This record gives sequence, structure tokens and C-alpha cells, in this order.
Amino acid sequence: MSTPIYHLDVYKIPRESVDVEALAQQACRYLKIAAEDAEFLSYHATRRDEIVAELYRQPGIKHDTSPDQFVPLGGDPDVHLIPANVVIEQLTPPKSLEDRVKRLHFAAAAMSVFGQFKITYGLLDHPDLEMQYQRRMTQIMSEYYKTEFALLFPESMKRAAAKRMPATPPTLGHLPGPSTRPSTVPGRVSREDVDQFLNNPNTLVGKRFVHSPQGEGQDQDDSDYGTWHVASYTVRAADGGVEHEYQVVLEGLGGGALPMDGDEIRYLLQDSTFAV
Repeated sequence: MSTPIYHLDVYKIPRESVDVEALAQQACRYLKIAAEDAEFLSYHATRRDEIVAELYRQPGIKHDTSPDQFVPLGGDPDVHLIPANVVIEQLTPPKSLEDRVKRLHFAAAAMSVFGQFKITYGLLDHPDLEMQYQRRMTQIMSEYYKTEFALLFPESMKRAAAKRMPATPPTLGHLPGPSTRPSTVPGRVSREDVDQFLNNPNTLVGKRFVHSPQGEGQDQDDSDYGTWHVASYTVRAADGGVEHEYQVVLEGLGGGALPMDGDEIRYLLQDSTFAV
């Protein structure tokens, strides 16, 4: 039996129907939830890990939030997104740590599906509109961190401004498993973390880091210092394979999004700590 061939045309949005603002607002709803819940849960790491383990033992709950885990190519993303949005709404505002863990899981999976099917595939023929979407999303999230997030977690923002490393790294867009790896530097991104992020690039979106090279004799370019985050991640068909592009916001460069490839992201990650 031959494997069915699906065309991405079924996901493409006609140009006249693209609402950049609506797309950016929907994506940022998922990212804001992920940012808030991951930050809150980082202060309860032990209990968080226990709840995560309990959640993953439930039938039907997937550990991996890659979009193809929820919507096969050729499938309808709304079949996942509509009920996921209902669950997220039911868990808002969260009343317990269990609610936050579950809401974070559903928001991460929804953002993964939304980004792949509604943006990467949906705007495939409109790269200029996709760029507008990325810029608007970056604006919304930058404003969020300065206002709502800062009000919710003032001490965290102070520590981030001082470039201090948190004792427990927050996680955005992906639920952590119980931590078993040792760390000689609190909050530092490990090699295992780097590999996990690059194997599941969607889990990077919205997560904040501080780039801080370690070791003597290392090149120290001021433009690399400071807090940074991945505003969006896209995959495009290319000759002989696919291209992965990350839109990265380096606050030291004024907050504008810069396109980077996987090697550049690896370079940033391997010399970064988790920001609060």
C-alpha cells in the first residue's frame, strides 16, 4: 500500500484573508501563558516535577509537543486547536499547580501546532506577511515582559536585569521531566539541554536566556551579551532538504529580530544561562 502524498496547499491562507494582528495575538496568548506558568512553576520545582510525572502517566498525554504528534500531515489542525483552546480557557485562571502544569502543556502543544500549520504552512506564499507577523509578535511579547510579566514577577525581572542566574531554570513551551542532571553552574544550559532544544525547536519559542560566555581567552563581543529569546521558528522546503530559521531577539541590539540558523542558535545556547 503506497504512502499518501499530501500537498501543503490545503493549509495556505489566501492573501486577502490573512489577518496578521489576529495571528500574532493568538500566538502571543499561548506564549504569555507559557511564560507565566513556567515562571510560577519554577518556584515550586520539586512539586512541579512530581505533577509533570503524574501528567505524563495519563493515557493520551504526549511527552513531545512536536506538531506532528498532534496533527498528521494532511490532517486538520483545528481538530486539535479548538478543543485545546477550550481546555486552556477552562484552566484560566489556574487555581492550583496542577492547573498550571496542565495549562502549560496544552499551551505548548497548541503553539507548536499553530506555528507549524497556521504560520509556516499557512503563510508559505506570503513571506512578507510572515515577517510582519514575526515583528508584531515580538512587539507584543516585548511589551508583555515589560508590563504584565514585570508586575507578576517583579523580583524575577530585577534579577534578570542584574544578569543573575536563577537556582531553578524556568521552562517555556515544554514541560520538564524530573531533573536528574548535575549542574556546576546554577541555571546554565547544559549540552543535553542544547540537543533537546535543537531536536524540538518549537520548545525554544518564548524562552528567555542570558548569553554569558565562560572561560578565559574567549572572544567577547558585546553584541552577544544580554537577554535573548527566539520570537519564532519556521521550516521551509529547500533544495535537497529543509531550512530551519529562527527569529532571535537580542536585547543588547535594541530588541529587533534577527534571522539565525541552527548552528548560530547552538552557539548562543552553549554559552547561555536560563533567564528569569
